[in-house]
Amino acid sequence: MTDVLATLLSGLLWSLLLSELTFRNFFIGALLGIGLLSLVRRGQAGTFPRRILATINFFLQFMWELFLANIIIAMLTLKPRPRFYPHIISVPLTVTSDAAIALLSAAITLLPGTVALGVSEDRRELYAHAIAASDIADAKDSVLRIEKLILRFMS
Repeated sequence: MTDVLATLLSGLLWSLLLSELTFRNFFIGALLGIGLLSLVRRGQAGTFPRRILATINFFLQFMWELFLANIIIAMLTLKPRPRFYPHIISVPLTVTSDAAIALLSAAITLLPGTVALGVSEDRRELYAHAIAASDIADAKDSVLRIEKLILRFMS
């Protein structure tokens, strides 16, 4: 978290040094901050650049999942007699932090056809409602794919 904050602050500082707060200046400053952090933390096996790449990967793959989910729901709504398969699923969690669980819950709720319902008291199970997949295993797999992406950049 401190690396992200340092990156954001370096972007802001660069913009202020140039006396113009624009997206371009902020972006260049953030890139410079990432470069500086990579140099300073050389002994940590490139943890921060790996996280940046994993974050970009999460964003791109989540956008793809979002696109596919929208297509599936659109196809369901265009059918004269759509077949919905409502399920309440229980997905075993690998993520443990509150932030990761909250991000997973928000991410699957953004996908059309799924809604996060809650987490078990021991935080080992996520409960969700899904309507598009006829097989419960497919619905669980879609949640687990998102969790795997989150694990890559939050670990």
